[in-house]
Amino acid sequence: MYTVASARAWIIGELKKAEIEFPALTAEVLLAFVLGWDRIRVLSHIEQSVPEEVWARLQDLVFRHVKGEPLQYLTGEREFYGLAFRVTPDVLIPRPETEIIVEKALDIARSKSMQRSRFLDVGTGSGCIAISFAHENPDSIGWAVDLSGAALRIAQENAIQHGVAERLMLIQTDLLACFPQKPFFNLILCNPPYVALADYDSLPPGVSNFEPHLALFGGASGLEVYRRLMPEVSSRLLPEGYLLMELGMGQSEEVGKLVENQGLFLEMIVNDLQGIPRCLVARKS
Repeated sequence: MYTVASARAWIIGELKKAEIEFPALTAEVLLAFVLGWDRIRVLSHIEQSVPEEVWARLQDLVFRHVKGEPLQYLTGEREFYGLAFRVTPDVLIPRPETEIIVEKALDIARSKSMQRSRFLDVGTGSGCIAISFAHENPDSIGWAVDLSGAALRIAQENAIQHGVAERLMLIQTDLLACFPQKPFFNLILCNPPYVALADYDSLPPGVSNFEPHLALFGGASGLEVYRRLMPEVSSRLLPEGYLLMELGMGQSEEVGKLVENQGLFLEMIVNDLQGIPRCLVARKS
C-alpha cells in the first residue's frame, strides 16, 4: 500500500526518467487532483494511505503524461489571470504571455474611460481572455466568437463558473462574419492561430500531438488569419477603439504593416518576459 509520500517519490522518479520539467511540482499537482485535495494538504498528510483505486488512476495519469499528454488536459484545469479555467483537448491551453492582452486591455479601459466598453474576443477557445477581462471590468459587455462549437461549450462552462455568462455572448462563426460592417466595438481582442505549418516538426510533442490544430496553425506562413482578420476589424471598431492581438515570434513587423494598411494607428508592441514582441496594440483614429 502506497502512502502519499511514497506515491510522490514514485511519480518524481518516473517523471525524472522521462526528463519532464518540475517533477516534484507535477507530482504534487497530480496527487492533489486524484485525491481531491489541495497541494498544502498533500504536503501535510504525507503518511496517509493512498486507496488502491486512486493509485490505479494515478498510475494511468503519470504514464499518459510521460507519453506527452499535457498536465493541464489530465487535470482539466489551467490558471490564467488568477482564475481557474476548465480546459480539454478542444481548446488551446492558455499561456502566461497571453495575459498581456488582458492587462493592456484593462489599462486602456481604465485610462480611456471605457469601463462600460463593448468588447469582442476573436477565437476565444476556453474563453480565458474574454472572461478575464469581463471579470475584472464588471461594467463591460462582451462577445466571444470561435469556429469550434466544442470550444464554445468549454468557454460557456468557464463563463458560468466565473459569473460573467450574462454579460458575454458566445457565437460560433468565422472571425467577424456574423457582425454588420459598422462601428460597434470599443475593443477587439484576439489571440489568433499563428504557428506556420512549416514549424510543425519543431513544436513540442505535447503541443503538436494534443492541442487543437485549428487554434494553432495560421497557414503556410502563420499569417493567414491576420491577413483575413484585418480587413474585417476597422469597420467594426468605434472611433478611438482599440485592437489588441497576440503575435508569434518574428511576426511583429509584418503584422504591423497589415494593421497600418487598414488605417489603424500602431500605438505599441509589448514584449513578453522573454523579450519577444508579443502583443500588438493599435487604435482607430
